[in-house]
Amino acid sequence: MGKVKKYKKGINYLKNANEKEVFGNALARDLYEKLKKGWNPFISEEVPQADDMYFLNALDFALNEKKERLADKSFSTYRNSLVHILKAIKSLGLQYVKIQDVKRYHIRAVLKKVRTTRNLSNHARNKYLSQLSAIMSELLDHDIIEYNPCHKIKPLPVGESNANETATDSEHETIKNELEKNHPNFCRFIETLYHTGIRPKEILSIQLYMINLEVREIILPPIITKSGTRKRNVVINNYMLDMLLNLQIDAYPDDFYLFGSFRKCGCGNIGKFEDFIIGPTKLKRDTATKRWQKIVKKGLGIDINLYSYKHKGGDDKIISGVDLDSIRHQYGHSKKRMTEHYVKQIKGVYKKDLIENSPKF
Repeated sequence: MGKVKKYKKGINYLKNANEKEVFGNALARDLYEKLKKGWNPFISEEVPQADDMYFLNALDFALNEKKERLADKSFSTYRNSLVHILKAIKSLGLQYVKIQDVKRYHIRAVLKKVRTTRNLSNHARNKYLSQLSAIMSELLDHDIIEYNPCHKIKPLPVGESNANETATDSEHETIKNELEKNHPNFCRFIETLYHTGIRPKEILSIQLYMINLEVREIILPPIITKSGTRKRNVVINNYMLDMLLNLQIDAYPDDFYLFGSFRKCGCGNIGKFEDFIIGPTKLKRDTATKRWQKIVKKGLGIDINLYSYKHKGGDDKIISGVDLDSIRHQYGHSKKRMTEHYVKQIKGVYKKDLIENSPKF
């Protein structure tokens, strides 16, 4: 007997037997046509070809390709969203549409169906659009589609989000005093977030060789940045310099983490029984979230997210007179509007500037 090659192409997403039969027959016809044209199923292809892929399995393929560049939590969020998107595609009868034939009106119909089914707010619908666009861009990168049909679909209007509302002055003093007094290691982690604008996950990936005290920069390699394609140079200000000098980072191996531990998988702590210290083991992002939850949200009763200290750092810099472009560079943003999203005080500063510094008629 010869070798057998199986092709499912997303058929397992279908639960109805009749739908599976229709899908299977269509798939069989497509494969037969390919065989007549000389296609050899035993010669591996780097990626599936466009005429192989239906709307359903193309999205699933794209997310799996994107997985290696996503944090576990981010991948889980994408996967959960995709489950509802795939259900909408099937309910609209679009499961047999070839991926290269998907148009903007298909995307709008899918988003509308998801929004209706799940009773989504405008903000949640926009998030689905953003995630679907990112998944489709993966297909664009693999030359499976020629354009992203999500592009130029306008997001729905939403009110300003308070998800990362920054601490008031009094809340900040309370948080700062608690961290400095009882959690000095974790305090340095939060202060680094505040001064640098580096994302918490990226901060936990900083190894000592990335820190150059002579040129006053932390140099993040592409592998740990959000873009994954370019390095990011972050300025070490005077406060950060004092912190790093006090930690005597030159006394440790270059591959140690700035905020790590001496934990080993399956062994617990080896040596120092502390976290957020210079050490050989990288901490998980969730460790910082849980620590913040325990100390600040539950302990102090202050409902402020850890990530808000990136926003607060930007706010306080603007108020202190730091130029927006300087903050943009520090945060690694390509456009000012991205920085303005983080710096919520900027409108007040612009207003104050216009009131006090406008010239006489």
